Amino acid sequence: MTRQMSGQPPTPAPVRALTAPVLRDWLRLVRRTEEITRTLVDSLNVFPVPDSDTGTNVLLTVRAACDAIRLLPASADLVQVSRAAADGAIRGARGNSGLLVSQALAALADVCAEGPDPTALRPVEIVHAYERIADTTWAAVSRPVGGTLLTVARDAAAAARTALEESEPAAPASVSTICAAAAFGAQESVVETAGLGHGPVDAGGAALMLMLTCLSDTVDTEARAELDDGADGAVELPKPCTEVAHQMLVDLVAGATHGVTGPSDAVQATSAGEFEVMYLLDATATQASALRSELERIGDSVGVVGTPDALGMGLYQVHVHTDTPRAALPRAGRARQVCVHHLHPTALAVATGWEEDEPPLPAAGRAEGDAHVVSFERLAARREKHRAARRDRSMRQHPSQLSPSVSEAERTGVITCTRAPGLIEQLARTGAVVVLHPERDGIIRAAVDLGLGRVIVLPCDSECAAHAHEAARFLAARSSVSRVRGAVEPAPVPGESVQLLVCDTDDEARVLAAAVAVAGRAEDLTTMAGRAGRAAIELRTLALSGTDAEADAVVSALDAALRPEDELTTVILGRDAMPDVGALVAEAVTHYGERVLGDPDAIEVVIHAGGQARPDVLLALE
Repeated sequence: MTRQMSGQPPTPAPVRALTAPVLRDWLRLVRRTEEITRTLVDSLNVFPVPDSDTGTNVLLTVRAACDAIRLLPASADLVQVSRAAADGAIRGARGNSGLLVSQALAALADVCAEGPDPTALRPVEIVHAYERIADTTWAAVSRPVGGTLLTVARDAAAAARTALEESEPAAPASVSTICAAAAFGAQESVVETAGLGHGPVDAGGAALMLMLTCLSDTVDTEARAELDDGADGAVELPKPCTEVAHQMLVDLVAGATHGVTGPSDAVQATSAGEFEVMYLLDATATQASALRSELERIGDSVGVVGTPDALGMGLYQVHVHTDTPRAALPRAGRARQVCVHHLHPTALAVATGWEEDEPPLPAAGRAEGDAHVVSFERLAARREKHRAARRDRSMRQHPSQLSPSVSEAERTGVITCTRAPGLIEQLARTGAVVVLHPERDGIIRAAVDLGLGRVIVLPCDSECAAHAHEAARFLAARSSVSRVRGAVEPAPVPGESVQLLVCDTDDEARVLAAAVAVAGRAEDLTTMAGRAGRAAIELRTLALSGTDAEADAVVSALDAALRPEDELTTVILGRDAMPDVGALVAEAVTHYGERVLGDPDAIEVVIHAGGQARPDVLLALE
């Protein structure tokens, strides 16, 4: 930095307008700040789901915006840069908080596009941007709750409007004045979220506050060149307003009274959906609006964020918490990168295998003749009991012997891939991230969402396996780039270093068996992959389509394939399967058990309405 003749640093020259270079520098500073504060913001996250990922989700969303604008030429104007940032954020949005951040950037891009000058925003237009952000983020949520990011956005906009209206002709409001007022308004709003049942303070509100303080710091200095890509690894917050906001959050967390809940209505507003469903949707504005109405009927934490073009087509990021993830899939438009997470642990995901009692059947009053159709959770518990008993019939094992203890850094995540929408719930309940209709970018997204350094992928067919290997190569290359930057990261950045191992599963039945085998296991990568591989190898599968999938043909093929040592038959029915196939298969297995083994219930049958396009019927014998 140049210095004056006295040797003192020059007085910073405030930015007179919000331009493309300022916007680029702001987002770079936001990314650095979110990298540094990610774990702090994660620790604040208890609403709408206490999954401690708000800081991570916001970081991933902002990083996607930065990646998008990095592809633009240096000559790109404000309209182009803001739109690229918004589109990148929408594509990369994670979770409810990331969705709202992408909506905020989309609102800013809209104001930039509507302004009289495509290269700059004046103070009055910046106030309009704050107000548009507040209005659109509030409208983006199906059931808005106060004391959250939504309130922080509104309070920041109100503070910016007040600063503009209180200015005088002799001292007109500047960009610096407006942005500083919004930042201070956001800080006051975050403090006021304390004690509302959302943790020490609301995590999403804290993340937005840091974004707004970064903007204030960016427009208050001319020395923005220090924020180039080579400085990404700096561990100290370089700007005063953001430093104060960061310390404020640290102090609020340190002084929080844990275990104290706020008003009952705030607590009741917590999301109750069992699954989180997110995907990108190519659709018209009308289709997106209809989808949002449908999602509001079946779930909460609903968000459908995107900006249609002049022809009414757009790319939307969709998010919902629901008990029926299959119903959250769109009926119109094209969905991609469909990822499903299980938000609440079940007996299957936390069972040690030996100690857990069998979960009850979902319908306890079934007739005796239907007893051979068992629930997925009960099946998993029973199979694990049998295996544990065979391993050691003379000595009871301690549960810790079944899952060797490993550190968090060594834990292995699981991605299950499927083309059968009807298997989403069962696969997600194993604790894996489910990718429906998998392709490379969807698998990459799921791997990053897990936030772990080691992940196994269970592909459902050869095409999926090829996509998974492409994803593994991409993540390995990105990890190499991250390591050679030469910067010291304050904390590992999600997705920067992921080792992806693709297992040898080649159909839905083997994916299901492998997912059950590794459910709830805290093991290293090699052990998990080996366990999944053994579970898949144990299966014999028959894929039947066309005339081979007619009821009589399926029964004949099954009867020829059954062996006396078989314990389980799994049937996954495709979209075009005959309606009576499942019942006839169950009857055939019962007759085989009675005729060959002398026990009609010797072989269990599990029937899934998979809904996959091919094969029409998939049989698995174990």
